[in-house]
Amino acid sequence: MAVMSTANQFPQVGFIGLGAMGFAMSTHLVRTGFPVTGFDIYGPTLDRWRATCDDIPESRAKTASSPAEAVRNASVVCLMVANHYHVHSALFDDNGAVHALPKDCTVIIHATIPPTQPSTVRERLTGEFNRPDVRLIDAPVSGGVARSINGTLTIMVSSDDMKNLQEPNAKTVLENVASKGKTLFPIPGGLGAGQSAKALNQVMCGIHIPSASEIMGLAAILGVDTQKFYDTLTTKDASTGKMPLGWSWMFENRGPRILSASPPMASATAIINKDVGIIRDEEVRLGVDLPLLNAASDVITQVMKTHAAADDSCIAQYYLGFDSDRADLVVQRAGNPVATNEQEQQQQQRMIRTLATAHAAIHLISAFETTQFAHALDLMRPEQKKQWFNIISGAAGGSTVFSEVIPRAFDEASVEGGSIEAAFRKYARDNFGGADVVPQVVELVDAAKKQGYVPKLLEAALANLKTLLA
Repeated sequence: MAVMSTANQFPQVGFIGLGAMGFAMSTHLVRTGFPVTGFDIYGPTLDRWRATCDDIPESRAKTASSPAEAVRNASVVCLMVANHYHVHSALFDDNGAVHALPKDCTVIIHATIPPTQPSTVRERLTGEFNRPDVRLIDAPVSGGVARSINGTLTIMVSSDDMKNLQEPNAKTVLENVASKGKTLFPIPGGLGAGQSAKALNQVMCGIHIPSASEIMGLAAILGVDTQKFYDTLTTKDASTGKMPLGWSWMFENRGPRILSASPPMASATAIINKDVGIIRDEEVRLGVDLPLLNAASDVITQVMKTHAAADDSCIAQYYLGFDSDRADLVVQRAGNPVATNEQEQQQQQRMIRTLATAHAAIHLISAFETTQFAHALDLMRPEQKKQWFNIISGAAGGSTVFSEVIPRAFDEASVEGGSIEAAFRKYARDNFGGADVVPQVVELVDAAKKQGYVPKLLEAALANLKTLLA
């Protein structure tokens, strides 16, 4: 039978998967006071987790030698593994959790997996292993390691019975890692609905991660002070309190690692590659085409050939040339621009503004493709639109452009004869339609290409922007 701790009201948690995100989430639970039994298939990771928990005052953490051992006394089981194959392995292999799950416990799948997979897990639990008593919650997360550590993740939750989301033990765990419930979003539609909502967010993330590297590399190639460029795009306007048009969550988050000569491992390239792969599979299943996302996927695929286990900030070095003499040019240009005299410094300021506009153009097309994907996923009813807008704008897929253009697109689409595309066209004209905007961006691209630097996402976004402006 599932056990509630007698020392306090925190339920016993079995946590399977202690990679970067799982490590941060589970240790946050331990710091909060939860009794957590952790398991990871990789021994050194499990040892590091044990050592970290031993340093936490009044820690009630334990380690297990198998998934089955990790869940033996658990009220709630959290799975933060790499992919759906690992979900099935952790649950259903010979030493899998299913063989020791207490009666009436709740299993929470935090991993990002294909939207069809949570239902498959449910079918196996019930049909193959005769465990209809086990509650199953689909709960992918967004927000990165930093927000995992402080318990402020955005979490999209769904289940085959929405009452499962109100089960006290599961609710306590979920709210603890989602800003005390403020960033916990119940998604109607049954198992897999949470993954569909996450997939929308990942369209943005899948584009914004490589675009952050691409634009920083472009700045470096053009002789711009990369630290100044980063600071410009991540500083609020003093008069409006708004972030610049070229800002995105991913740019602000990845920028310090792109600018570092020895960035910490925070998010392996293989993780975003897996998430984008899910979206591309969904493109085929749903018959939708996302050209900019696909271009981003192509870049990530190339990086995967040699740097799958490296932090995804290494994509900047891919653009500049791994092992080339300019691989670290973004780092070298930080605080060290080419400009020397006043005229050159003024030119650099103009270049920074044009680079910011170029980055914003990528964000505009990524937002447009997100609406197309939402259509394909049948997530365009009024209450659904409001929900996924709120999720993405406050999660890792957020950008200034997204927060501005999507509400206008929804308003335009609600007017007779209006459409989302019409709203995007108007936004494009208002923000990118000046006579010199596109030519200036094209000039930057041409200058970079003469140096052997090809900004693939910006070129793809420019083609779409020209269509919107036509």
